[in-house]
Amino acid sequence: MSALALVMTSPGVAGPAHAEQAEPVQVKPLSVRSVAPMGAEAAALTAKARGGQARSALAARPDRPARTQAARSFYELQLNLCNSGKAGCYAGGQSIYEGGDLIYYLAPDLVTLNEICSVDLPNYLQPSLAEAWPNDWTYSVFYPALDKPTGNPITCTNGGTYGNAVLGRVPAALWQGANGWVGEYTTQDSGNEVRTFACAYAVGDHLSCATHLSANSEPIALTQCKALMFDAVPYIRSQEGISGKTVVGGDFNLEYDTSDPENAQNCVPSGNTRKGDRDVQHVIFSNDFTFVSRSLYGLTYTDHDGMLIRLTKP
Repeated sequence: MSALALVMTSPGVAGPAHAEQAEPVQVKPLSVRSVAPMGAEAAALTAKARGGQARSALAARPDRPARTQAARSFYELQLNLCNSGKAGCYAGGQSIYEGGDLIYYLAPDLVTLNEICSVDLPNYLQPSLAEAWPNDWTYSVFYPALDKPTGNPITCTNGGTYGNAVLGRVPAALWQGANGWVGEYTTQDSGNEVRTFACAYAVGDHLSCATHLSANSEPIALTQCKALMFDAVPYIRSQEGISGKTVVGGDFNLEYDTSDPENAQNCVPSGNTRKGDRDVQHVIFSNDFTFVSRSLYGLTYTDHDGMLIRLTKP
């Protein structure tokens, strides 16, 4: 496998990647938004964002499941929230509140996010996770999709940039910081959106990645998926000096279908397991995690279910 071109950037700035040859994917470092345990401040912040309104009925239910750090279970929540403002599924930003409330209700360890805006993370999504885990650190890495003609980030109607993110939490006693990794795929479809991915390594704990693959061409989506799983993820692991401990989620625009050459299973490396939503969303995790169960949550303000994958962490 050829080496990936790594372009160093200053903290907080992801510059354009350049390669002397056409690599499957370009990978570069990006700073992480890490937030110390917020305690009651997180609840105050999310309430302010809602204008003082209560959380949704789901999040307010008395049977909200209790999560404890001692069990070291690991929950991954995959969400496509359709919040660019430009797609038919856009619901005026309500999907962010619905998604944030689901995050609070389920208290996952990791959330992989597609079709969100950069402002959605600090405004509601990350505080919702911090409210679920008031004594733990949270982190996030956002990376925009790019406009092919200009190379600039695609913008949302709310003024933020549009793209993918990973959002996670680490118990305070285990927190050693986090490193961000982002990039673009070399192979793109004929549309104007350059598909990208965002990853974060919570040092010593887990590596997470989120991506949204081509919607116009299944063969290209599969090529992008393979570039992420067979090139980018191994490269990031080598840079971080780790093996395993990896969870990748996203809207792959590929289905699990053994009769289809563009079967989502075809981009799952040996030593990994895939679980999906019976449609185009998938989570791939290294086999040092143990699969426990999957749940789907119908959402009102986006055209994709929320998918929770329950794992046991190594």
